[in-house]
Amino acid sequence: MRILLVDDHQLFRAALQELLHAQGLTTESGSGQDDVLALIASFQPDLVLLDLRMPGQDGLSVLRQIHEHHPDLPVVMLTGSEEERDLFDCLRAGAQGYLLKHNDPEYLISALHQATGGKIAVAPQLTDTLARALGQPPDQRTEQAPPDPFAGLTPRERDILERLAAGESNKVIARHLGISDGTVKLHVKSVLRKLGVHSRVEAAIKAVDFGLTRRTTT
Repeated sequence: MRILLVDDHQLFRAALQELLHAQGLTTESGSGQDDVLALIASFQPDLVLLDLRMPGQDGLSVLRQIHEHHPDLPVVMLTGSEEERDLFDCLRAGAQGYLLKHNDPEYLISALHQATGGKIAVAPQLTDTLARALGQPPDQRTEQAPPDPFAGLTPRERDILERLAAGESNKVIARHLGISDGTVKLHVKSVLRKLGVHSRVEAAIKAVDFGLTRRTTT
């Protein structure tokens, strides 16, 4: 796995790169003063680890730039902020994960593999926050909802959206539906486009907001 680490603290970058190298991962690094898109073009990473708050560039703005130019490139935020607003701002902007700098190193490595495998990786300290938001009744999240915001989805796309809301990865969805990972990926892109959202998490939140729950399947 090739990881681009973008963080303004040089000592932290060096220590984290040493940890990642010990796990057999290839890394490149940059700071908030660098052109992150240029680093991506030259290094061709499989994943970007991005600090949220950096002098020179706001991490959330950088995340949006990456997602606009490289929508299939997983970006995981690595930050010290446990604020609920920061978590949801990043996930809604397309982040594949939100981890804390004081997370256990073993968990960090595991989470990076989850993110490259299509799963959302969220720090254990914040999973309850995410679950509470996803579990709120629709009438507490929205005042007025359209009759069916999912009317434009095909039956297969609705099925896949339900599975996204249940937290299933592309590989798990593909196995359950008997289709390829690539086909699932295409369906997910279509779902995001039709719903006007930018990330799997935002699509899942919208599904829960409007009461779209997964049917019982095997």
